[in-house]
Amino acid sequence: MITYHFTPRIAGLAAPGLVWCLALAPMSATAASSAWVETEGGRIRVSALEPSADGTIRAALDIELLPGWKTYWRDPGESGVPPSFKVDRSDNIQSAQIHFPAPERIKDAYSTWAGYSYPVVLPITMKQTKAGEVSLVEADVFLGICESVCIPLQTTFSLTVDPGKPANAFERRLVKKAFASLPEAPGDDFDVVDARTGEGNDGFTVSVALPQADENSELFVTGPQGWRFHTPRLTGLDANVATFHVEVDGEGGLSGQTLDVIVNASGRSMETRIRLP
Repeated sequence: MITYHFTPRIAGLAAPGLVWCLALAPMSATAASSAWVETEGGRIRVSALEPSADGTIRAALDIELLPGWKTYWRDPGESGVPPSFKVDRSDNIQSAQIHFPAPERIKDAYSTWAGYSYPVVLPITMKQTKAGEVSLVEADVFLGICESVCIPLQTTFSLTVDPGKPANAFERRLVKKAFASLPEAPGDDFDVVDARTGEGNDGFTVSVALPQADENSELFVTGPQGWRFHTPRLTGLDANVATFHVEVDGEGGLSGQTLDVIVNASGRSMETRIRLP
């Protein structure tokens, strides 16, 4: 691995020093898990299960962070870049989608952003072109990890997924744990009950029915490309209904936009999709 040292901002990452780590050679494996790629602050690898009958492959990006290090959510906010997992160069893989557990709000000396301050396993769903056949996954992975410096890590994992070679017990537990970490679906006691835009381009408000009143509840938002969402502010708590206001930077009106939201409250997390009126 070759390490390059830079000082400027790159892709929204701000830090007094910036280290770029680029693994030039693919990390190969013939089993259902890749080798680890190690960098300052942690290490990462990919594990996958054998394909299902419809050609779906469930996998996991295992991110082991050392104490004090952090990584980003899919829409970090004020700074940072989200993890990406691209399979364009794979054989018998037509698509891949990375999923995200609920994040936490992280404050550092430069900004406030959404991410994870602990080891995290991100679930991945891949789809085969020809269901039930062998797939060679060439996964180009990019993510940033931060302590006092921010390190964008870019590497490639090569992984053979063979229906005739089932994953082992460890890989099954890892992937199962990854998908179990995702936020719950909305329900009677935990759901968005109102969403509305402000005057002009004055952001929007979201009201959420919580399992119980929680003044420490938090809202996280993902929306159309080109929009930047400021950190949502809790502006009201009436019984168990929390109301958040979100300021937005972007061109065009908010009306009719579709947003994905996650709410953390009382040790639970919920994810849903809303459409602004």
